[in-house]
Amino acid sequence: MQRDVRQIAEVEKITLLPSLLRLMAARAGNLVNDSEISRSVGLNAMTGKRYRTLLEFMYLTTDIPPWFRNIEKRLVKAPKAYLLDTNLLCHALGYRLQDLPLHNPTLFGHVLENFVASELIKQLSFSNTRANLFHFRTSDGKEVDFVLEQPNGQLAGVEVKAAGQVQSSDFKGLQELQQQVGDDFLCGVVLYQGTETVP
Repeated sequence: MQRDVRQIAEVEKITLLPSLLRLMAARAGNLVNDSEISRSVGLNAMTGKRYRTLLEFMYLTTDIPPWFRNIEKRLVKAPKAYLLDTNLLCHALGYRLQDLPLHNPTLFGHVLENFVASELIKQLSFSNTRANLFHFRTSDGKEVDFVLEQPNGQLAGVEVKAAGQVQSSDFKGLQELQQQVGDDFLCGVVLYQGTETVP
């Protein structure tokens, strides 16, 4: 990895790049705050942002931008970051994927969301249906993990839950998104680990 990066750009603190990747793995699915991320690995904000961009150029990480149609709405405007390889994420954190549900269920939720992100990105790259991938979050915390918006403005929402059951609160973000877009809302899906289809 370090050799590849040197070919892309002049990087002064190359030894910090693996630390940055581990930090990105630990924060997969979280909103990006470049200043905080940079400070955590001992870089200034500008260098940290440049290093994050290098990880994207190497197809190790990706940012999913926020969705908003009306810039006056009170929506969070920060992107969410993911690793493109979920096994790399687990390796960076020192876990085996099969051990996570039992030993660290909270982290497993982030890993599951990361897996869905990477699969959606792959599917959209060759699908006949054109759509852009976003996330949705209001300033009061209602969110939808993934929003797929077609060029005509119609969209679908996907919320990922690692739990074996769903609750009514799991649909709040999708309901908020539906209220904001009206007839352009095609459908909403809550992906969870249960065995039953919930209408």
